[in-house]
Amino acid sequence: DGVVTIGINEAGLDEFTEVSAANLPAENEEVITDEVCGELDTDQGPMNLYSPVEGNVIEINEAVIENPSLILEDNFGDGWLFKVEPKNASD
Repeated sequence: DGVVTIGINEAGLDEFTEVSAANLPAENEEVITDEVCGELDTDQGPMNLYSPVEGNVIEINEAVIENPSLILEDNFGDGWLFKVEPKNASD
């Protein structure tokens, strides 16, 4: 369907042990590669979020906003952050 699900990989998770808040881009917001589009508040301080693709946010994961620990518990499952519809189909 061309939609890209954005989350944090294990390498990113190695830097902290607790996430207290997830500040995600808004639905319909345009995200641009290599530009900060959100932030996680962690026990090591704030962590900037970037999108690997340019496009429009079509969905955010409300569950991680309500329960940020999901990002650490199940980063490739319930802990995803947001979904992007890429501007270019080749992204």
